[in-house]
Amino acid sequence: MHPQVSPYGEALRKQLPFELYRTNLFGAFSTPPPPDDFNPAVASPATLVKHGLMWKRPRKVDSPSLLRAWDRVFNRKWVASDRVVPILKPQTGKTHVLRRLAKPVDHGYTSANWSGGVIQGQWATALGFWEVPAGGPNSSSWIGLDGFSSDDVLQAGIEQRAAADGEAHYVAWFEWFAPPETNSPLYICQTDVTNFPLGTGHQVFCSIQYILNKTAGQIYFANDTTGQHFCITLAPPPGAKLAGDSMEWIVEAPLGGGEFAPVQFTTALGCSADSQTVGNPQNGDHIEIVDNHQRLTSVELGDDSVTIRFAG
Repeated sequence: MHPQVSPYGEALRKQLPFELYRTNLFGAFSTPPPPDDFNPAVASPATLVKHGLMWKRPRKVDSPSLLRAWDRVFNRKWVASDRVVPILKPQTGKTHVLRRLAKPVDHGYTSANWSGGVIQGQWATALGFWEVPAGGPNSSSWIGLDGFSSDDVLQAGIEQRAAADGEAHYVAWFEWFAPPETNSPLYICQTDVTNFPLGTGHQVFCSIQYILNKTAGQIYFANDTTGQHFCITLAPPPGAKLAGDSMEWIVEAPLGGGEFAPVQFTTALGCSADSQTVGNPQNGDHIEIVDNHQRLTSVELGDDSVTIRFAG
């Protein structure tokens, strides 16, 4: 670990208006769960913030997409006993940065490793649901803020790993990549959440946020199938701009390709810090993986949805 990042993380801990617990990684904090009688549908804005819920409750006059997303997330009960205190394991040197972006004439983009949807603009929140895909070659499905037109990105998702025995293994992970500096935290690389069980067909939810006037990053991750969930608040790494210039829903394949199961992100949307501007993937751009002049993916952008298929 890097002991020099500890004071930076502790300063953040003192600034935020809700309680944080230290994890085993400097700069990364777990948010304790609200009590089981907490009802986000009627709680005051101050109470929502007190419990670390930084997603503003939409009003009836707000975007129907935002209202549907709020209802989908909170129509079920997330109980305190199912809140996971994450055990974090950085994968040093393993990152999910965009490689070889190009802009063909069909108004989409191509990359060596990203496939999915991107919306450019000014965003503070990106979210979505998706089903854990069947195993295959190592690949990741994730949601992110920035990274498309910047050299920093806050992202979280699931990695699918195929073992030698053919069994599929899954791990939830996050990463706040920024160009490495002497005091960069370890989570500028993929950081696995080792105690969060996942299985083929499980429905998961993830939200990525820049919170409190870009003071910190927050990741909320839930397994809608099992009810388990966790919330991580992160001190920004040195060099992170937190611009919010883009948000993405991505399936990332290893360089050189490799077939993967289809992934569909639903309730896939994002919003500005004041929730007044809402982004819908159908108004964004698609990114396709191209290797050796061959397109390997097929991306469909729908109403609050992104579908990515292997087409190689």
